[in-house]
Amino acid sequence: MLQEIGLVHYTVLFILGAAVGSFLGVLSSRYSDRKGFAGASRGRSRCDYCRKTLRWYELVPLVSFLIQLGKCRSCKKRLSWRYPLVETLSGLIAVGVPLKIGFSFYSIIWILVFWILIAVSLTDLRLKIIPNPLVVLLTFLGITNVTYGYFSRDFSSSAPPGAVRAGMDLLGHYSLLGHFGETLLLDYLIAVICSFALFGGLYFFTRGRAMGFGDVKLASAFGFLAHWPDIIAVLSLSFIVGSLVGLPLVFMRKFSFKTSIPFGPFLALGLTLTFFFGYDIISAYFRLFGLA
Repeated sequence: MLQEIGLVHYTVLFILGAAVGSFLGVLSSRYSDRKGFAGASRGRSRCDYCRKTLRWYELVPLVSFLIQLGKCRSCKKRLSWRYPLVETLSGLIAVGVPLKIGFSFYSIIWILVFWILIAVSLTDLRLKIIPNPLVVLLTFLGITNVTYGYFSRDFSSSAPPGAVRAGMDLLGHYSLLGHFGETLLLDYLIAVICSFALFGGLYFFTRGRAMGFGDVKLASAFGFLAHWPDIIAVLSLSFIVGSLVGLPLVFMRKFSFKTSIPFGPFLALGLTLTFFFGYDIISAYFRLFGLA
């Protein structure tokens, strides 16, 4: 019975997440500095090709795309796979976060964080900018996460020694290796400072060629979500994934070393990988070098 109830809950979460993903996809495709997100949210959805206004039954997340075989009902042009992919990813986030850390206030925060990072990634890929409102929202969620944790037993010095705080210690018990002080406040402060120093330094010394200032702000906001030493894994994985994607494109002559590549999606991937697989990645690393 409990499993049946759980399945129903997760199904509802996936449907809700897919609907949010559909909305995020529309916002990100319409966003511009001139209109902002307020302007992007106005107006009915239209086909990208024939500009026909879409009816409600053409906008059901995933279902409409599958029924219409990925084509517009009017002009029969093929629709972008971006839409179902974003809807699926958003739905999986709504299910995956509580599966990882359980149902709690922290899971609400992290679901919202990953949904915002989808919008960040889509916008950065399209326009090579990271909108300030999204960075502000991430910072607010991070500060809310820290504030809630500060007033809970999981965060304070009253927590059991060596306890892993679900939703806060992203690397499991490995998060305790570099822990400072009796609470996590100093760890979060160090994470913010290190993120800003690293990305700010890259931005300053390369004069914005290697890193945009939007990346500096986004990485700094991550410091409120991944405390020290978890932030090291987040930033390291961001650079590793960025290199794995960027270098082959350079060798294939799709880009040159002077080409500006949006880094926001790689930062988002770094945080996502750390949240869901950070403990396993660090465990594998230590085992590789005989340290575990």
